Amino acid sequence: MMYRGLGAVSAFCIGIAAADYLGVSLTEWAAACLAAVLLAAAARKTRWAWPLILLFCLLAGGARLQLAAEQYDGLPHYVGGADIYMEGTLREKGSTYETDGKAMARYVVDMERFAYAGEGTFREGAGAVYVSAPADPSFQPSARVAFRGVLRPIRYYKNGGAYDAQHRDKEKGIFLKGYGDDGGLTLLQPAQGWRHTLANLRETMTDRFRAVLGTDGAHILSSLLFGGHYDELPPELIESFSVTGLIHILSVSGSHIALLLSVVQILGRAAGLRGKWQFFLSAGFVLLYGAMAEFVAPVVRASIMGLICSFSLWARRDYASVQALAAAVLLMLLYSPYLFYDLSFRLSCGASAGIVLLCGKVRPWFSALPALLRDGLSVCLCAQALLLPLLFANFHAFPVYSFAANLLVAPVLDLVIVLGLAAAVLGFLCEPVAHMVLHGLSPLLALAVKGNYFLSALPHSRFWAGAMSLPTVAAWYTALAAVFVWPRQRRILLVLAAVVGLGSWGWGQLHKPEAVVHVFDLGQDKATCVVYDDDSAYLWYNKSSWANPEQAAYTLTPALRYEGVFRLTGCTVVGHEPEKTAAQIEANFTLDKPCRLADDAMPVAAAEGAIPYYLYDGLPQRRLPQGACLELRQLPPYEEKTFPSRAAALIFYRGGGHDERYDEWAEGAALYDIPWFSPARDGQITGTYRKGEWTFTARGGE
Repeated sequence: MMYRGLGAVSAFCIGIAAADYLGVSLTEWAAACLAAVLLAAAARKTRWAWPLILLFCLLAGGARLQLAAEQYDGLPHYVGGADIYMEGTLREKGSTYETDGKAMARYVVDMERFAYAGEGTFREGAGAVYVSAPADPSFQPSARVAFRGVLRPIRYYKNGGAYDAQHRDKEKGIFLKGYGDDGGLTLLQPAQGWRHTLANLRETMTDRFRAVLGTDGAHILSSLLFGGHYDELPPELIESFSVTGLIHILSVSGSHIALLLSVVQILGRAAGLRGKWQFFLSAGFVLLYGAMAEFVAPVVRASIMGLICSFSLWARRDYASVQALAAAVLLMLLYSPYLFYDLSFRLSCGASAGIVLLCGKVRPWFSALPALLRDGLSVCLCAQALLLPLLFANFHAFPVYSFAANLLVAPVLDLVIVLGLAAAVLGFLCEPVAHMVLHGLSPLLALAVKGNYFLSALPHSRFWAGAMSLPTVAAWYTALAAVFVWPRQRRILLVLAAVVGLGSWGWGQLHKPEAVVHVFDLGQDKATCVVYDDDSAYLWYNKSSWANPEQAAYTLTPALRYEGVFRLTGCTVVGHEPEKTAAQIEANFTLDKPCRLADDAMPVAAAEGAIPYYLYDGLPQRRLPQGACLELRQLPPYEEKTFPSRAAALIFYRGGGHDERYDEWAEGAALYDIPWFSPARDGQITGTYRKGEWTFTARGGE
């Protein structure tokens, strides 16, 4: 009975995923929901009642996502490509970056109204847009600004392991992007409102921390308390917390809310508060704290569960953590169904589900250990058990010393958070006492940070692996079900898990291809990686002067790691400032030899010999080979006499805008019935060469 809530929420999530894939109209989803309700009402006293309720939850999830999708499609996408004047409120300020020696900042601006250039008639706006503008002057969130320039559609890269930016933007209602030169973004009204007040409050606290802890210490403590602002933290600190698996502590999560509620409950009881007054006090602090943390998804989830727990104490009811988790997830998805695709939401809910579902069964395994070790190990294992496939798919590594970090570093950081919150409050009441607390906190913070650095520097601190295959994921969850869900069928399920997991691995080894070619979707940049049957991997990268300077680090690296490529036998980098791109590749991969650099792309076949795959960085000076897969990074003029009419497949790139050569080559490929692919259209392209034949898959592009 207690698991029916999770069952209903799971069905709701399946409906969301189905609606995103199927594209069925809202009317059809609503009609199906109504039919499910009528069937469930008719079968309310039969064994079919619960399955029909689950069916209704699934259909309701599909209907809710389709409603959100139609609302997003109703935003004024038609202004894309037009020169406009727009007014709006600055929602958030992103990180800064440099391009052509100029510091730029990226903002999210809510579109309130706009007018086409040369017209005086304003139209009502909706949604939000990305605006890139010079970092100086800087604009604060909640300020009203004006933008002059051209808004363009957002280009999403379709690669394995990529962050799901498209669903994130749909969840936030962001649908276009604009670039503002000097004067392109101007201030209409200074920042104001409750968001601005809370931002100033946080900045005031950080300044007080800085007086005792220094700049880095103040930013670290501020992130520990309220999350975010990672661009203010030392990069090596973020890396060390990622290595040890404690990165969640730098973003407000359930542990922060639990600590806050514990402290508030203790203080409330000490003050003689009981019942509803204790609940109102807890709710007030949780809401204020959530607002300070900008109501990110994990905070909202933990806040809802915390408030349910506080209410149960007031109402003197038993607190069912499973049902509280189901209620929190359902409420959040009803409000914003695209949260289902948010990585932080998935990690938060998955870790919470693992703890509430498995911890009681895992804790007896370590009954011989002291309580501190037993509880710490149980929580650490359960929090990651359900998330293992997600961790490898998105982070491509497992933190080997996670248990040690959670046992040694996390308790110190919990104490730092409690003392930091106390110092933050005391700063407004008695600043000298707040400074005393900060002086006591300082060595604890230094101990935790240095201890984490030590653990992250130990050898083999991460187990690297690419994304798990679907059979391996199925085997993993089957094994979990055998251990925790159906113990009576444990032996059968474990054997099944072993057969599926080992069988898929054995099948892969027996049918291992001679080579796999990955052509990645990097916009103006171009990257191709060939992985041979001996696991050696070669990378060819062409850098464009128009692309993000750090495209190799931010887009290519996760895509290669997702495919299980962590070591490169060789790498060739050509194009614009190749030494900078080579440095990014060498920093993220193990190379058998340094990257080969060239300033200009040469018209040579870069990948030929062992497999019939020819990659041309420039215009080939000879007749294109027949019976092979050809990748052309620059298209020569279309000529029927020289067109590779017997090629196994063609891969080529759009030059931007209306590219006549691209259109002519696409028509030529269709004329000769040759499969052709383009990263801009198809996303990441994977070609598998086995026993003399090519097979291709694509992730789907624009």
